[in-house]
Amino acid sequence: MTCGQGTTLGERAAHAATVDALYDLIARSGVRSLAVIGLVKNAGKTTVVNALMAHCDHRFGLTSLGLDGEQVDHLTGLAKPRIAPPQGTLVATTRGSLERSRYAMEVLEELPFHTPLGRVVIGRAGNDGQVEVSGPTTLAELRFTVERLRAHGAEQVLVDGAINRLGSASPRVSDGAVVATGGMVGDTLDEVIETTVATLDVLTLPEVSETTRDLISAELSESARAVVVNAHGQATRLELDTVIGEGVTVAREVERLATRTLFIGGALTREFVEDLTRVLPPRRALRVVVRDATVLVLPPATVSLFARRGIALEVLRPLKVLALTANPFRVPQPYQPKVFFNALVDAVGSRVPLFDVVNGLASLPGGQDATDAPDPA
Repeated sequence: MTCGQGTTLGERAAHAATVDALYDLIARSGVRSLAVIGLVKNAGKTTVVNALMAHCDHRFGLTSLGLDGEQVDHLTGLAKPRIAPPQGTLVATTRGSLERSRYAMEVLEELPFHTPLGRVVIGRAGNDGQVEVSGPTTLAELRFTVERLRAHGAEQVLVDGAINRLGSASPRVSDGAVVATGGMVGDTLDEVIETTVATLDVLTLPEVSETTRDLISAELSESARAVVVNAHGQATRLELDTVIGEGVTVAREVERLATRTLFIGGALTREFVEDLTRVLPPRRALRVVVRDATVLVLPPATVSLFARRGIALEVLRPLKVLALTANPFRVPQPYQPKVFFNALVDAVGSRVPLFDVVNGLASLPGGQDATDAPDPA
């Protein structure tokens, strides 16, 4: 499906053509729910959401895990782009956000759970206006909200999220994700590149083999917090209510039971990883398996600690990262768009398509440039 009708790529503005290329990629993927994740505030994710909704002849549903679309960034004090859903968009937000943004829409359903800003309601967007989107607060509620948006006719649901609310990209909620990076990710361009690439490494962790999955499948059905598997394929469930704060205990059990594979059923924290790697012998051959990348409650640098110690980190359910978007904005001086974009292209390579939906730049697999806007004056 192509957004916009009746004109060729060369006849449209570069930024619109870039959005077309991004949406075509999303449409071909077959995902029905898409998380748009910003690595930091002002990474441009709201701009991406607005661009997709504005340029595409498609009935979207829209919601958020937490709060998005506010007028002013609560951390930086900078003005933020507002979410402006086209007429007919199905929006799930709270009563409080509707009142704060003075947004009127036809309410279709009130959902059966509360948030700090009141109940979440689903409605149909009117002709104009901008809305603050504050969705449910748990993954179970978010999954239910996405299902209800689909039931009301949304062909595809956009979930506005952030890296500190990575649950919106969980395979239990979203079929795919677009990741937004920008000049505010680091103090220097090198830091931006390093953090962006490290985050992609985390979000695209490899899937376990069927053999490994079969070894721990019996324990998965019982919601085990930690399971160890030895070289003979024998699985042992560790009797722990949580692994948080138990890195030393788990490391000792890994050694005692001659473990080759360790499955962690809950969140993987920085403290746990540091304690585990500190106690284990250097270069200890081990595979650590988690449910998916959204359970990693730690910075990318901590994840790389596993690789430095020779420990493989894999997931039961991989995330489908469809694209990376770039925003050269930073304070006090934005990066030159092409310089910023090309630096990201050089670092990311062919791992994932890259788009700048404002400046009309795109890099697709195989080195193809979908669009090439002139330098801004």
